[in-house]
Amino acid sequence: MIDTIFFETYFWIPLWIILCYLLGVAQLGDVISKLSGLNIRNIGTGNPGASNIFYEISPLAGITVFFLDLCKGLVVTLPLTLADQPPWISSLSILSLMAGHQIRFPFRISGGTGMAAGMGAAVGLIPLGAIIAIPPAAAILLLTKRPSYTGVSAFIISVLADWFINTNLLNSSTILLLSTAILVKFKFQYRKL
Repeated sequence: MIDTIFFETYFWIPLWIILCYLLGVAQLGDVISKLSGLNIRNIGTGNPGASNIFYEISPLAGITVFFLDLCKGLVVTLPLTLADQPPWISSLSILSLMAGHQIRFPFRISGGTGMAAGMGAAVGLIPLGAIIAIPPAAAILLLTKRPSYTGVSAFIISVLADWFINTNLLNSSTILLLSTAILVKFKFQYRKL
């Protein structure tokens, strides 16, 4: 009886995890740059992320990619949060999204760092912590002019705020793991620049 209830309740999870991965694989920066007549992988840093597109194509294109990637992350976590699903499902969803975004199997082209998608996922998973992180993250951006430092700071501030408010170890650990994956990808991808 318990196995039947579990199956009926959670049969959709493997499909959701696969969908999250496929959503991560979709590199919207590549699409936007091709619509502009350029291949973003051959200019600037070669990263299909919002920052490179902002500087190499146009601010509007960069902002568009940022918000589209942010929405990718939101789509993965916010419905689960609103439906009050167990945190482990959100954690698996985030990890699947980031694996798709960064690794992109079976494609041979590297994905981006996942900063904007990760931000969206964090907002969907720990919305109050993310809201609290906005003012200090904005100040860090104004002071440093470095989106990477700003994004990582926003993750850390969100996690700390959420931990003090909700004390959910799984959510906090997931966001810390997410920010670590982004930092590692960032350092690995840009070590030659």
